[in-house]
Amino acid sequence: MKNYYLLLIAFIFANSSYAQGPIDGFFSPKNELSLTASYTSSNYDEFYVGKEKTSPVPAHEEVKQNIYSLYGKYGLTNDLTLIVNLPYISAKGEGQPDPFNNSTEQEDFQDLSLYAKYRPLSFNIENSNLDVVTAVGFNLPLGYEPNGILSIGSGAFSTNIHGGLHYQNSSGFFTSAIAGYSFRGEADDNLNMNNGDDFDVPNAVLLLGKIGYASSKFYIEGWADYQSSVEGISINDPNFAGQFPETEVDFTRLGITAYVPLASAFGASAGYSTVVDGKNIAISNNFNLGLTYNFNL
Repeated sequence: MKNYYLLLIAFIFANSSYAQGPIDGFFSPKNELSLTASYTSSNYDEFYVGKEKTSPVPAHEEVKQNIYSLYGKYGLTNDLTLIVNLPYISAKGEGQPDPFNNSTEQEDFQDLSLYAKYRPLSFNIENSNLDVVTAVGFNLPLGYEPNGILSIGSGAFSTNIHGGLHYQNSSGFFTSAIAGYSFRGEADDNLNMNNGDDFDVPNAVLLLGKIGYASSKFYIEGWADYQSSVEGISINDPNFAGQFPETEVDFTRLGITAYVPLASAFGASAGYSTVVDGKNIAISNNFNLGLTYNFNL
């Protein structure tokens, strides 16, 4: 059973490893609505038990995820952008069933994310802009089971605050640095792994850095996403006894994204990301395709 315990927490937080955070340094013009439908293919056969790599994945050997997401943003003003994101995740193990619910699959809507991003200050510096970026957001879990090998999220309501800087010059070069903190609540103990008591999901420090080029004809960026949990327990800790949502999850993830306008209102995007370092998280490779529609209300 120990191997199943080691496996479980990697799956609980596998959803953290396929996409960067929702906050960047760009703002939508007033009254512009942008809708993006995307598909991400994610797979892994390695994960970190504590900070030690383990392969293949016990029981399931390899895990494949299909993530379908609807992302929208609206410029309430030129300096205030509203953001919503809703992913649907289908996860499947290639080996034995989950020893807790006898399943090799789980699929459901994950967390509904709602954000408001505000630009309180902007400075013009020799054909360049330096913007101050702030944001507050909420993640609302939508009823999936948070406590199984193929769980698609932690099951906790979270409140997230962000702040940072975004620089862009007239040639199109840009760079962003955004820091955040996630206050996370409790997850239900539906499988009675914690004597029926709710799990305390650890808070986390969030960092995001970007560098790239943006023009009316082409957009490309490279990014680094970092999370460090505050406290929590490691799955290789001697005191670990199945408190899966309470596990400390850390990661460093690198990615690249490109976007090309196809017509006046449409555009297409593609991206790749991978986990390069972490603790108690799956080492996933993720490929993403998206289609965006922009229009004014």
